[in-house]
Amino acid sequence: MRYRLPRFFVEDIDTDAGNIIITGDEFYHLKKVLRLNAGDEIIIFDGKGNDFIAKLETLGSKEAEACVQKKLEASSNEPKFKIVLAQGIAKGEKMDFIIQKAAELGVSSIMPFTASRTVPRFKEDAVLKKIERWQKIAIEAAKQCGRSIVPKIESIKDFKEILIGWEGYLKIILWEDAVCMKLKNKIQELKNLNMRGIIVIVGPEGGFSPEEVQEAEKMGFIPSRLFENILRTETASIVMLSIINYEIAD
Repeated sequence: MRYRLPRFFVEDIDTDAGNIIITGDEFYHLKKVLRLNAGDEIIIFDGKGNDFIAKLETLGSKEAEACVQKKLEASSNEPKFKIVLAQGIAKGEKMDFIIQKAAELGVSSIMPFTASRTVPRFKEDAVLKKIERWQKIAIEAAKQCGRSIVPKIESIKDFKEILIGWEGYLKIILWEDAVCMKLKNKIQELKNLNMRGIIVIVGPEGGFSPEEVQEAEKMGFIPSRLFENILRTETASIVMLSIINYEIAD
């Protein structure tokens, strides 16, 4: 059963500590936008898979208190496998858009990275602000679509860093010059080989250099393309994640 109640994100929920305190942006949305009152029921979630029905007890000038009524059953709308999107940083609001849609499409984490053809370059003091902004976008997207899991936005990494690890994952790198392959069959290996998940690398606007693709291949990534047409980076990410969700659905 899905409850159509307003949802609010509280990162650390301690049900043994008494009432839950809602502050910051979540409180502003609760009080100023939705204009909720004491006695109204809401859903509080921690982004780690825990959802609770709670009743608002008091609303102050800067915070609200809510009393947990019951814990909801684990959500069934999460993908059966972990989906990781490694996304080459895109210009302007494109990155915001990609993160929003990726969160809606069930990714477990998003890894922004720089490559040789990445255009945006952030100063060191701006990186943390970017990560915080992107994390807020992921939280809002998870709230909107009813997810219990909020994707983690990783720190910005270099291309070579994102290639390391991923044992037990299907590893794919999208590349417009890849030899055509049956992507559907590769994704089905998630089920057939009982793999942990899938990581997809999508390049920035300028794409990847041949040397970067060769480096990825050495680390076990499979170069692939979606169509004959060359897609924009934001289009490629959304299409690929949609295909994955369709193919792994029961």
